[in-house]
Amino acid sequence: MKTLDRYILRQLIFITSLGVLSLTLLMLLGQLFKELHTLLVESGAPPSIVFDFIIRVVPFSLTFSVPWGFLTAVLLVYGRLAADNELTGMRMAGLSLARLSMPAIGLGIALSALCYYINIDVAPRGKQAMSELVLTAAMDNPRNLLNSSQSATKLDKVQLYIEAREGDELRGLHIYPTADDDTLKTGGGFSSVHARSARIGSFDTKTRMLDLTLENAVIERTQDGITDLPSLGRMPLKVHIPIRTRRKLKPNRFANSEIDEVLRHLEITRTVQDVDMNRYARAAALHPTFPCADRLWAEAIKDAAYFNDAMDKKNERAFRTEGVQRASFACACIVFSLLGVPLAITARRKDTSTGFALGIMVAALYFLALVLCEMSRKSGGITPYIVLWLPNVLCAAFALWQHRKATFRG
Repeated sequence: MKTLDRYILRQLIFITSLGVLSLTLLMLLGQLFKELHTLLVESGAPPSIVFDFIIRVVPFSLTFSVPWGFLTAVLLVYGRLAADNELTGMRMAGLSLARLSMPAIGLGIALSALCYYINIDVAPRGKQAMSELVLTAAMDNPRNLLNSSQSATKLDKVQLYIEAREGDELRGLHIYPTADDDTLKTGGGFSSVHARSARIGSFDTKTRMLDLTLENAVIERTQDGITDLPSLGRMPLKVHIPIRTRRKLKPNRFANSEIDEVLRHLEITRTVQDVDMNRYARAAALHPTFPCADRLWAEAIKDAAYFNDAMDKKNERAFRTEGVQRASFACACIVFSLLGVPLAITARRKDTSTGFALGIMVAALYFLALVLCEMSRKSGGITPYIVLWLPNVLCAAFALWQHRKATFRG
């Protein structure tokens, strides 16, 4: 029996490895084109960024390529065994279909455990590192942020929209403030600035100020209900490029242990109201006995704002159900081990590709169902915790039904 298990298991491992490698390479090419095309082709980022990007994106790709590769291996291996009548001989020797499925189920459990570890720790850290790599490449060279038909939102207090760009020449530049106290370096508040053209100047790495020279600019200013539209033939403008010190509060960028810390920190910050914190900060500033107290309160206020501004009810529910979603997704390999064997045997007297195509279709529906069920995370109560497991339950029931049918076929 051990010889038979090793015989099937070796084929499963070999084909799974090839499938994971092929699918990971395909996903890498897609991610490279999506994330780095602008930086490499249009903005002249160093080619070395590609290697760093690949290292960071591989863990995220494995969350999808491992289940798909394993399903492909189960369909091909058991489909070949059925087509060559090896499976029939094994069953004539007294082995049940459930016993013959044990190598696939055992490997599926092992791969699900691997996927679970990747989902809860490796992939989120890789996702965050990938985001930081792209952001750092853009921040080190602010020209990477200014692209044609794109809105530059990573600037300090202003948002830029550029109609077209040729080298350092910008055509159709539109500037909108994103803070109430935003002012131009030339003085005076504004509602928007529209320039027919602009030229990108130097960038000071110490002050992180980017120089722009606007041509034929129109400034829209509103004061006391009166709108003024002064125009300037040439106008210098300095834009601050900030360095992001905190990452975005998105659950797919946090490991499970980090999600627990975020939720715990959120509960702590909610215990004290902003008004009370500001009052404590002003009181601390009046007592020279504790010279650092006002600074500590300032950091506490900033920390509370970071969590409270980004963590609305929907985002908080997404954080709370992220662990369930990852565990449900990690069970794909177990579900596919149950599902792939009967589907591969179904087409043994027909065309081997029939079961393979059917399995791929069912797997696609499975992943689609996971994506649709993920939308339930926006609702409250116990519903998301149940719905996120629904695709696994339905696919497992369908797999058991297929096993029963394949058993009675003989």
